Amino acid sequence: MKRSISLLLAALLLASVSCGDSGTASGSDTTAADTTTAAPVDTSRLGELGEQDFGGKTFTILDANDYPDMHINMPGDEMNGDIINDALFERDGKIEDLFNVDIKYEQITNATNGINTLRSSELAGDGIYNLCISTVCGGRLATLATEGILANLCAIPNLTLDANWWSRLMYENCRLGDKMYFTTGDISPTVYQTPGCIYLNQKLLVDYQIDTDFYQLVRDGKWTVDELLNVTRDAAIDVNQDGAMKVGDDFFGMIYLTNAVTSSIMLVGCGESLLANDGQNLSVALNSERLADVVEKIREVSEPVSYSKQSTVFDLTFKVDKAIAGVNCVEIAITDLRDMESDYLVLPMPKFDEAQEGYRSMLNGWADCFVAVPKGAEAEFTGFITEALAYESYASVRPKVYDLVLKQKGARDEGSAEMLDIIFNTTYLDFMGIYEFASLPTGMANVLFKDRPLASTLASYQTKAETAIASFVENWIQE
Repeated sequence: MKRSISLLLAALLLASVSCGDSGTASGSDTTAADTTTAAPVDTSRLGELGEQDFGGKTFTILDANDYPDMHINMPGDEMNGDIINDALFERDGKIEDLFNVDIKYEQITNATNGINTLRSSELAGDGIYNLCISTVCGGRLATLATEGILANLCAIPNLTLDANWWSRLMYENCRLGDKMYFTTGDISPTVYQTPGCIYLNQKLLVDYQIDTDFYQLVRDGKWTVDELLNVTRDAAIDVNQDGAMKVGDDFFGMIYLTNAVTSSIMLVGCGESLLANDGQNLSVALNSERLADVVEKIREVSEPVSYSKQSTVFDLTFKVDKAIAGVNCVEIAITDLRDMESDYLVLPMPKFDEAQEGYRSMLNGWADCFVAVPKGAEAEFTGFITEALAYESYASVRPKVYDLVLKQKGARDEGSAEMLDIIFNTTYLDFMGIYEFASLPTGMANVLFKDRPLASTLASYQTKAETAIASFVENWIQE
């Protein structure tokens, strides 16, 4: 049996439900009953949008993409047997036929070049593009949002940004002054690769006689950092006894990368943010007692780790049974672990405690999966087709992409599919994760992974962060 997680999930059927009425009409005693069956009523989001004929109007999507071979957001010109290509091809064909629209793409490799093209087009008043898919970080969509180039998604008709096919937690945390300029969701298959998660090596769980039902812990809301500690505590072994825990030499309870992305994945999973958003303003949030408790708990589970090359950390540890657990993104199930011999589980990041409201799966702002509407796009038409594409992706593309992302040669594991749905339904990103005001997330990584003192370290960032935030808010809440 290969990795229990990597199987699967063509079994997850999220197709929309249709229902039909049948009725009879009666007249006088001598009139036969009318047995005509009424047409099925489409109760899906597409049905809610209603019938529209756009007369063959073109809907143009700009894919400003750093890694188009891995981050696939557009189909080719025909079906070719590739799971993502064919799923997107069928999605687009369905929407084109339903609403008489012509969906076209322009892909520009190197996201910065693509973003520059979009900026130039908008400043020239060309109105070429209806939608852009790109990264938010690195001077991409996040920069355009503060330059007045992007439309306020909250003001675009037909978009239901808190629905399952969009990131509900981004809607809650990336709105300010009732304005939101980018989001993500099923409309981009790349979103399935980027959430943070926990991997558990099943072979090592057996070797260490750990028989916990982790799926049930997650279902019951009891998957916490303490439960993770029960797996990893005292498991690390300095194999060569050189006094340092080095990747490639030693055995780890939990492996991770000592960077700002990982620190954010862990903090967010525990329900914490370094930023407070009251809907109208932002402020740094560094002094709560809960944050201090979370930091201590993460430090406890994060054993020291030393490595020289970030890209090989999981290859030299988790993949070869030299780490019981690992923190990373879903993407490595494709890039690093596809040929791993041992089975493994993928779980959402653990909560801080059972009292925490729910799981949260941090997104990587460098992934080519975020969408924005240029200010010059026709709002009603763009909102309608964008919503239709997003919903149809959720209903028909997501199950097929699961089969690629988590495909294995062994038996089907429905539990893994369920865990992935929890991860994908709790994707999270906030302004701190995108803009990293005054490099505050890097400071937090130093606190968590390099044992820097919490209070004094964060205090050293506070004034600069507050200044950066004030400038950002002024630019975001633009008229």
